[in-house]
Amino acid sequence: MASPKCTHDEWLHIENGTVRLSTWAQLKYGNFTCDYYPLIPIGDNDFKFGNPIRNFSDEFKMVSDFFKGVCKNTKNVINTSLYSGIHHNVERAHRSDKADPLSFGFKGMNIAILGFDSMSRMSWHRRLKQTRSYFKDTLGAIELESHNIVGDGTTAVMFPMLTGKFEWELPECRKNHRGASTLDKFPFLWHNMKRAGYLTSWCNGEPRSAPFNWRMLGFSKSPTDFYTRPYFLAIAKELKPKVAHCIGARPKSRMWLDYFRDVFLMYPQQRKFLFHFLTDLSHDNNNLMTAMDADIKNLVKFLYDGNYLNNTLFILMGDHGARYANFRSTYSGKMEERLPYFGFLFPPWFEQKYPQAIKNLRTNTQRLTTPFDLYETFKDFLHFEGTGVGDVNKRGISLFKEIPLSRTCKDADIAPHWCACLDWKDISAEDPQVKQALKAAIDTINSYTAPYRQDCVLLSLDNVTMSSKLEAGTAFLKFKSTDDEGGIYKINMSNNNRNEMILFQLTFFTSPGGGNFEVSITYNVNTKKFIVNEKEISRINKYGDDPACIFEKNKQIRAYCYCKSNLKRL
Repeated sequence: MASPKCTHDEWLHIENGTVRLSTWAQLKYGNFTCDYYPLIPIGDNDFKFGNPIRNFSDEFKMVSDFFKGVCKNTKNVINTSLYSGIHHNVERAHRSDKADPLSFGFKGMNIAILGFDSMSRMSWHRRLKQTRSYFKDTLGAIELESHNIVGDGTTAVMFPMLTGKFEWELPECRKNHRGASTLDKFPFLWHNMKRAGYLTSWCNGEPRSAPFNWRMLGFSKSPTDFYTRPYFLAIAKELKPKVAHCIGARPKSRMWLDYFRDVFLMYPQQRKFLFHFLTDLSHDNNNLMTAMDADIKNLVKFLYDGNYLNNTLFILMGDHGARYANFRSTYSGKMEERLPYFGFLFPPWFEQKYPQAIKNLRTNTQRLTTPFDLYETFKDFLHFEGTGVGDVNKRGISLFKEIPLSRTCKDADIAPHWCACLDWKDISAEDPQVKQALKAAIDTINSYTAPYRQDCVLLSLDNVTMSSKLEAGTAFLKFKSTDDEGGIYKINMSNNNRNEMILFQLTFFTSPGGGNFEVSITYNVNTKKFIVNEKEISRINKYGDDPACIFEKNKQIRAYCYCKSNLKRL
């Protein structure tokens, strides 16, 4: 699949913080001058343009990372574009001077992460062949082969990976929830890194689906030194690109990669903790990632050949596999959702200096790992805790320690619904217990939309596509606790609990609207009750605009609501 053909002309060119008039544009349009309007964020959901630098006709240094350029030639032809780059900032340039590199883990090594939405390990193999071949075969990257998610969607990866906590262990931050606040004071790793003298970034693409903004309140100010959200808000409002996935003359994905590269170019010696996560191309259909393959590979090669990775842990990753489309309804699709791609590239000297750490990491590629382990690994870059064997009783274990082979999903705090290690057995949808479990699932889904019954239809079962059963002896379950909404709970697996619990996993369609759900349901043999928890309900096909009537009222239930207004279309 080819990259999008972007047709909008750009009259300015940016190189390492310097703005220049485009030679190509001068040849095509003649002499022209430009005005530079710096983009200024307003909170997390708005922006403005500052006072312009007017009528420049020569190169000059950027004063902001993002700006609007308005150019006019002698024939009054006007060109307007939004530009991005990295400007030089004195405080950033000297931040690490204030911190003693010997007092930190690996002497101030960089951590640089490029992440892509909905990219499973196998999808990465299929869609990013050039990148993987260069990253793994040429450079010797180390890939995790049993990396398991711990919850539904991107935030269920980001919170454990960046804070070491589940979402429900953090303060309320969801829109339309009582007592909710922004995420500014959450214990994100980038705060620790900044205090240690690091430059930090958290950069997404599409602002509407940004992980901490879609159903959450986001931040009251830019959380990191480099933050692309204001720029993409401006793109959506000011340019309204006519060609999908384009910003001016460039594909959006290339701009995003260039911005990552430019941090290294502007600040080659400064410590960096960079996390750039792209949602646009792969969230709904990761086939589009093929168009980025050459660009990602070329970026990695540029950074490696330029020695920018010589003091850097460089990571390529996916957050989870595809959650929608027909493939997700298959067994392979179900497994891929739970097993994202994750690869590490260390500089050659690292293994020479820390041979046991890398030996353990290689061993751990075949062990059960989670985002909680990544959090503990990143913490080692500030204060190295050593190697040895990890404590299986801790849900997060640094990958520089050996993860015990005996580790289970229970040890790692992975609920059965998400555990890729469990052995499910097919069971007939006509089984009486399955029918009761299906009723419990439908009743629970409808209970979430009950407060909005004037907007959302009462759903009913359409058909069952998959039903399976997990009994004690394969995995042993004991229910421990729930929250008020029935959506937060922990499990314990112990041979002592044999036959107390049976777990069903059901995949079915609802009517009207054709919602496709995968639900894990616990049956308590002693109480004869079915327990359904929101964290174990997955909507596995796209809902599109079906729940548009409640988007502004409560985005949390969008997967379960089919608006009554849609009935007119049936």
